[in-house]
Amino acid sequence: MSEFTYGNLILNNNKSVVRNYCPIGTAIFPLNEQWTAFFTEGDSETTSSSYIKAFSNEYPVLYFYNLEDHCWGYQIWSAGKLSSHLHFSYEFESELLFSVAQERYPEQKYIASFLFEDDKGKKVFKEIQKELSDDSAFEEALKKHFASVKAEDFKLFGFEENIIKQLAELLTVDTYFCYEEDHEIVKEFKKLINIEDMSWFRFERIEREDEEFDFI
Repeated sequence: MSEFTYGNLILNNNKSVVRNYCPIGTAIFPLNEQWTAFFTEGDSETTSSSYIKAFSNEYPVLYFYNLEDHCWGYQIWSAGKLSSHLHFSYEFESELLFSVAQERYPEQKYIASFLFEDDKGKKVFKEIQKELSDDSAFEEALKKHFASVKAEDFKLFGFEENIIKQLAELLTVDTYFCYEEDHEIVKEFKKLINIEDMSWFRFERIEREDEEFDFI
């Protein structure tokens, strides 16, 4: 059974605010001496809930997910906006194809259906697939994907310059190509920001009888 983890993280001294913005049933967990994790019914596998936008007007929120066999990623919300984020897929070849197609055909609401069922879409699929088979084109598409990373935004959580520098070096296209084992990247990320214990947690797995959690 592979790990499916997703939820929200805030600094411990901001945890009291969770009750002001999150719905009844939200589970709150003291992750460690730095972080408090909380989990809401609106959390999804790769996307934070709608509650986080308002919450982040007061304090920054880090959304983290790790779907062990598929992908991992993070989102930093601050001042009501998504400021820095990364979706790291173990299936980048196919995901980038969809991303490129969606960018070129924004009018297509269901891009997968367009690519696999529409005659024009099938041709588009083959064209983009051929483009991305070229190493330089694939790397260029990856660089565009990684452009959403702003490592300096981790300063919002009190991290010092040496950690910011290591994050900036880790969350790059170069890292994607250099690491022999992709799963080592998320392990290093978790270690750098002290969330190694953020594992096997998600709203659906939490029992109200679990005394380690507080509930709204």
